[in-house]
Amino acid sequence: MPFTRIALSKERFETVHAKISIILQQCLEEHFDVPTEDCFQMFDIFEPQQIKFNSYYPNLTQGRSESGILFHIFAGKTRSHAQKRALYRALNQRLTHEITISAEDIMVIIQFNNVEDWSFSSGLSAKDL
Repeated sequence: MPFTRIALSKERFETVHAKISIILQQCLEEHFDVPTEDCFQMFDIFEPQQIKFNSYYPNLTQGRSESGILFHIFAGKTRSHAQKRALYRALNQRLTHEITISAEDIMVIIQFNNVEDWSFSSGLSAKDL
């Protein structure tokens, strides 16, 4: 059960957040071993002046714009490097094909933790369920 924070501009949120959500979930299910409908996402909306990324890191030729998207995926179960690569590629390809965004404007961070780091409700550790 990954939990994803999706940071994007207010304008992009208003126009395509539903499509982004669907694409992310489908890519997670197809490439990251996530069960169907196991969807936990939160959108963080920002104004352009509220975010600062190095526009050309690492070695981007065209640079990223102020209207990029950052996916921060928290996952309890580790995945292989091949699964991570497949997710990065699929998400980038689908987003650039299905919404108006450049490949340089899509950033993904995956962070793994343990089952005891989660409490889904009622003050119970997921490890105790």
